[in-house]
Order: sequence, then C-alpha cells, then structure tokens
Amino acid sequence: MKQLKDFKDNIHSCSKCGLCQSVCPIYKITGNDCTVSRGHFVMLRGLLKGELKMSPKLNRYLDLCLKCGACSKFCPSDINVVDIIVAAKAEYFKHSFSQKLLSFFQKNFVFGLCVNFLSLFRKKAESKTFDKKVLYFGGCSSKIKGNNAVVKILNAAGIEVITPPFSCCGISLFARGDLRGFNHNIEKFVKILKQYNITDIVTTCASCEKSLKDYSRWAESDDSREFLKNIKIKNIYEYIRANELKLVLRKPVEVTFHKPCNIDNYDDIKWFLSNTTNLNYIEMNDFDKCCGLNGISKFREYRIMAEIFKSKRENILKTGVKYVLTSCLGCEVALKLFSRNSYRVDDLINFIASRI
Repeated sequence: MKQLKDFKDNIHSCSKCGLCQSVCPIYKITGNDCTVSRGHFVMLRGLLKGELKMSPKLNRYLDLCLKCGACSKFCPSDINVVDIIVAAKAEYFKHSFSQKLLSFFQKNFVFGLCVNFLSLFRKKAESKTFDKKVLYFGGCSSKIKGNNAVVKILNAAGIEVITPPFSCCGISLFARGDLRGFNHNIEKFVKILKQYNITDIVTTCASCEKSLKDYSRWAESDDSREFLKNIKIKNIYEYIRANELKLVLRKPVEVTFHKPCNIDNYDDIKWFLSNTTNLNYIEMNDFDKCCGLNGISKFREYRIMAEIFKSKRENILKTGVKYVLTSCLGCEVALKLFSRNSYRVDDLINFIASRI
C-alpha cells in the first residue's frame, strides 16, 4: 500500500509558485494558505521531517480539500495532489477512531444496506445480443436507478451490455483515507472480472470512472495490478461518439450541464449534447467548477461550503433552464440538495433515454 513517504519527491518538487491559489475553490473563499496545495505541502514536508505530528488540526486542513484536482491540472510540476492528500489522510485514518467509525457507517449502511434496499425496487433491463460486448459498471447509481438507460442507449449503438453484480467503486473510502477499505473494493472488482472474458468496462459516472482507472495504481496485490493493466475503462460517451450515435428527443427541451471534476472526456459529452436533436444545450458560467460535494459532510465548515453551493446555484439560475444534467451520482446529490426546487437535476443518460 502506498504511504505518504512514497510521495516525498513529489512533495519536494513543489516550487511554491502559488498558481494553485488561482484555481482552488476553498482558497478563493478562505484566503488561507493552509487550505491550498502549496500550504499542504509545507505542512506535509514538516510531517515527513518529524517537525510536525499528524493531528486533528492538520487533518482538518487536508479534509477541506475537495479532491477536485483543479490544482493538479494547473500545476507546472504536474503533481498529483489528490493522491498525496489521500496518502496523508491515510496516516491520520490509521489512528482515528472517529474516522474508522464513519468509514464503517459508509460501507455498511449508506453504500451497503441503504443502496441494496433501494435496488430491490429496480428491475434489471435485458440487453439485446450483439457481437460487440461490454461490462457495465453502474456502481451505486445503477442499483438506485437501474440499468435501463444504459442498455437502451448502447443497444441503439449495436453494443451488448452485460451487467455483473458490481458493488460501490469505493471513492468515498479513498477520499477519507481508508485505503484498506478501498483495496477491498478493488479485490471484489477483480474477482468478478475474472469470471468474464471481456476487458471493456463502461460506466456512466465520472467518480466511478476515476476510481476504476486508479485501481491499477492503488491495488496492493501484484496479481491484481497486473490483471487490471489489460482492462479498458471508458465512459459511455466515448462509445456514443465513436459510433456516431445521434438520437432524437420526442420534444424540444432546454438544458444546462454541470461537468464533474472527475471526468476527463468532456469533448465526448459536448459532442453528445450538440448532436442530440431537440436538445438545446445552454452552457452555464463555470460549468466545470466543483459542485462542492465533498463539503456536504463537513458541517463545521458549512460557511465555506455554502459559498460554493451558492455560486453554482446562481450560475444555473442565470441560464433560465428547468433541467440541470450531469454525469456523476455525487454531483446529482449536491445539486439537488441546494436546488430549492428551482430546477430539476438528472443524469444525462437517464434524461435522454427517457425522452427518445
């Protein structure tokens, strides 16, 4: 398992240029250098040297990080900040009873009992048979909403959809620093995959896509890491664009789109939005800025997070549309919580599939 010390060179490569300050959602609100990558690395350097100890206060600053990755994309040294923050949080997690308790609650109640209960009310759609086959990783979203939309869209593109009994991708455990819990999800994923002779995995959720692509880097087992190197993880929009699938909605509708932080293939989504007949896409200001999901659980930091939610909501309202679409279950939750019934939030694929 990767540890903070494994990122020592990356931490030292930070030149303290401060460019991360211009893109960090939290720093823009607080103006506190301890809440941005540059400040984090100063503290973590002290931790590695033994000049500082991992404490609740240090963890609080690490925990404020939204894991949006904006600083990494803007970093001239190309530092993967999220990986370093997670490795540091893992150090704190090892000795924190409260963090272990929260992780246990998430695994067994939120993403276990609750999601599995909701799945009882969703019937699986049966896919048509085609030569081209993919495995669908729906994560929590498919258990809550079912797989009908994905099957309908990919079948229209001539692709058969096989839906194995995958569980949660584990991104919430990763963000908390519960790397053993995250690895448990990785091993379950590998065990299921080995039952199929298919290497193409499709997902609709940006967070699931990111997690699955990270599996090969974070897996503890050498066998699992080697196995995962041959697995191809793609978002559904890559398949749609590659097959030039152009859909027609029954009635014209205006929508805007919130781009999740974890998605890298926005060009494919933009192509889909632009090539779906009767879909009028109106781009909101800062459509690609973080929704603040990671802040929802940080009640003591509500003032900071409320500023992020307020800004996102105002940008949505300025478009004048009734529908806000996204491609991440977490983003859906955040956008719905602060909608005040001013607009409706839905997953892009589910929205389109229900209107063709």
